[in-house]
Amino acid sequence: MPVERSLPNYYQSFSKELDVTKDRVRNIIGKAHWVSDGTHKEAILQDVLKRFIPQKYAISSGFILSNDGSTCSKQLDIIIYDQASPLLFNSSNFVIIPDQYVRAIIEVKTSLSVGAKLTDALENLYNVQTIMDRDSDNVYFGIFSFGYQDYSNIGPETVAQRLFAQIAKFYQNKRLQDTYLSNLEYLQRRTLTSLCMNGQLYGLHWNDSSQRDPEFGFYNTEQQSFNFFVSNLLSTLDNNAITLSKPLWFPESKQSRVLLKERISL
Repeated sequence: MPVERSLPNYYQSFSKELDVTKDRVRNIIGKAHWVSDGTHKEAILQDVLKRFIPQKYAISSGFILSNDGSTCSKQLDIIIYDQASPLLFNSSNFVIIPDQYVRAIIEVKTSLSVGAKLTDALENLYNVQTIMDRDSDNVYFGIFSFGYQDYSNIGPETVAQRLFAQIAKFYQNKRLQDTYLSNLEYLQRRTLTSLCMNGQLYGLHWNDSSQRDPEFGFYNTEQQSFNFFVSNLLSTLDNNAITLSKPLWFPESKQSRVLLKERISL
């Protein structure tokens, strides 16, 4: 029996692939080596993203340096950068690179919940955002989690509300220390682009330069979450190409799946 053509099912297959492979290392080593387990999750996501990003970009983990060399980021899980860029250091899946060549930064978590793990990911991104000082039209700042602790027990609406509350509080506190930007510039240069929980939900901050009053939206995208994650990433890397063939990358609208839409008040 022939398989029916379906772009949504095509993207769902990658979501399922990520879900199936995420525990393979843990099944072998148990809970003894959490650092290795976390690195394994980063490698899984990198491998899948390599199948989508244009060949002119490379993907690795590592550090980002300010262009004048005065400031260095914390170690970052995934960096997507111009493949033709000069590198200060390049080893197996590890680079040190000047910030001007970076196009996307993604922090990877095995399981997310409200608390230290989310704050840690936001802190790492904020640290490099202050170094790069570029708006969301030019650089993608994302968090990807393979799941959410107790998701099935508390439901997507509660998860969205809790995540947004912590995200908003984080940026409100940071804003007290970062006062030279206007509120709009702050939201465009210092805040998260997206948050994906694979197979569960997707969060997108509508904070590009076309937005005068940015909102953070959470959507109950379920198995479509990876689809929206990768399509928004690609629209930052090569917006013209995505716009010309938009139905291939955004097979359906997420507006019917809105869980929450709120502004981060500053």
